[in-house]
Amino acid sequence: MNHAAIVKQFLKERTTDKGLATGLPFITISRQAGAGGHTLARQIVRILEKRSSFAEAQDWDVFDQKLCALLAAHGDVETPYEAMVAEEYQSEIKQFVGDLLTGNARQYKLYKRIFEVVRLLTSVGKVVLVGRGGAFVSRDLPNGIHIRLVAGEKVRIKHMAKLLDVSQEEARKAMLAQDRSRARMVQDYFMADIADPIHYHAVFNTERLPIPEVAEIVAGMVADRIKALRGKK
Repeated sequence: MNHAAIVKQFLKERTTDKGLATGLPFITISRQAGAGGHTLARQIVRILEKRSSFAEAQDWDVFDQKLCALLAAHGDVETPYEAMVAEEYQSEIKQFVGDLLTGNARQYKLYKRIFEVVRLLTSVGKVVLVGRGGAFVSRDLPNGIHIRLVAGEKVRIKHMAKLLDVSQEEARKAMLAQDRSRARMVQDYFMADIADPIHYHAVFNTERLPIPEVAEIVAGMVADRIKALRGKK
């Protein structure tokens, strides 16, 4: 299954996701900045491919920066790749004022397109989506597994400092800014609290439980879901 090709065709032809739904499992990962979402996503896919003989566990893909790259390459969202990766979300009030001045509802157009692609990918299945409101865009789809990652502030700052190659203070500012941005986006578009555990199947503290162990647990959840689907056939 070539998820990137499906997305490219979708963006090119402006087709809907109807007819593409497979009922296959998918995973969304919501996370506090620096809690390890990208690392977890890739470890889950590796575990599924190595330890399961089911066809449904093979050819999974991870979409985080890749989703941004596909949108930027398509060229109709008028937002640089770097800005999309940074998740620089403005509040609705601030964006509204900016739109009045520029006559361009750029942010709304960007997030509308992101949510369309997220919906497409979750309908197709066999994908791990990091961020981008995945748990909320796909909350009505029955085969999603929604995960939330948290960790202590000191641990996350250390991780962010290493990732961004900046000082601890700069890392702290970046971490808090990302967390605020993600929370505002979910609140504005879905009227929900991103930190509320009710939205997720499981919330993991990656300071207490190492990411490899979390990956094993989530991969096991996927395997159980695949077995259940096979049992219905």
